[in-house]
Amino acid sequence: MQPEDNALTRMSLADACFTYLSHNASNWLPKPPGTVTLYSNVGTSLAGLVVERVTQMPYEYYVKEKILIPLVVHSEPVDYNIRGTIKPGWEFIRNLFRENFVQDRDLGASVAAYYQGSLAFELGGGWFDQSRTKPYDVETLQLVFSTSKGLVAAAVALAVQRGLLDYSALVTRYWPEYGQNGKENTTVADIMSHRAGLPYISKPFEQFLDWTAMIHTLEQMAPLWSPGSAHGYHAYTYGWLAGELIRRVDPKKRSLGQFIREEMSDPINFEFFIGLPINQEYRVSPVELSENIKQNINESNIGLVALFNDPRTHRAEIPAANGIATASSIARLYSALNTDLDGGKFKRLLNEDILKLATRSNTPEGEIDLVMQLKVSFGMGFLLFHDIFPEFGPNTFGHDGFGGSIGFCVPTKNFSFAYVMNRLEGASADGYPRIAPMLKKIAEFLNQ
Repeated sequence: MQPEDNALTRMSLADACFTYLSHNASNWLPKPPGTVTLYSNVGTSLAGLVVERVTQMPYEYYVKEKILIPLVVHSEPVDYNIRGTIKPGWEFIRNLFRENFVQDRDLGASVAAYYQGSLAFELGGGWFDQSRTKPYDVETLQLVFSTSKGLVAAAVALAVQRGLLDYSALVTRYWPEYGQNGKENTTVADIMSHRAGLPYISKPFEQFLDWTAMIHTLEQMAPLWSPGSAHGYHAYTYGWLAGELIRRVDPKKRSLGQFIREEMSDPINFEFFIGLPINQEYRVSPVELSENIKQNINESNIGLVALFNDPRTHRAEIPAANGIATASSIARLYSALNTDLDGGKFKRLLNEDILKLATRSNTPEGEIDLVMQLKVSFGMGFLLFHDIFPEFGPNTFGHDGFGGSIGFCVPTKNFSFAYVMNRLEGASADGYPRIAPMLKKIAEFLNQ
């Protein structure tokens, strides 16, 4: 914002503030000795603090000293680059989003939601990276780690809807080479609900970039438990297993990333990449670790974050962990699973029966996840949030990611939500501190 060209703005900051104060009689009312008065947003295009130090003299008060401490050289309050679209009724979200920057939870972030098939709000704020020279906006692309798993689950559900896959079928029906070393009776549902017994893979990260090498490794592995008998979070392997199923049954033999782009992203008009086109790399905000998380993870994991900022990693297909998207695209995807978009211009991706099938729990009540050592409930790839977000009621589904990103849908309210950010926070006893205040107000709004 350019300062107005008047006498006030051409003065020094200190002189300008003195001039402003001298023309406002209320500033010169008697004050008790020792008073310290703070002024902010002083002048037409100045913001700062003016400190008055008042000393008592016989029968009068006078200002002994004024000191200007400049804070920001523009007329608007600090807004943390918050820009975007908010539909009427949702205005409350702006200040709740802004609070994440006030509290220094986020460097750069975006939040978005769809309601009844239309955009309710999308906001970006903060900074693209630590240089703090480029704003983080609604078009910024962000790596979202395991939030990607929800996209993979949606792609498999679409393949089921088209008759290409059957959740109850054996994996070997589509992928014969998988049936070795105790995996012969694994079903598609076992893979999708983290029951396949292959939660870990011990390979150098460089091999994660090689799809064929990872598939050959998985074919030869023996499960840690009898497939279907228990569940444990498949942090990386889930994506290759589900993605190879898509590749095997796709008539065009496309990779998972290509299938998603051509059958989902392009028809519905959203940006959620598994395998980023090189010409979009400039839009990707690098992730960074918060101080909180640096103190609680080992050095190898710190190095892993650097690898996930590597453009080579972005171009590869690591479907369980390297999806790259905007918040509005994630929210749009989840809305499209449940309803038509934009007044019927775009038809929903999944019919109601398939959506119910994909989001029905395949985790026995109370079963402990053998990897996370928590009670977690999975559908066909989707994390079921009914216990995590009880304010939205049953049937809420989606997925979150390392560091705090998330996308989910509340079918009963025809509502979807997404949050992405470049600063990665660790697990919190508060659950989701960035978004909890937003979700509380949103639930109140939807339930009124």
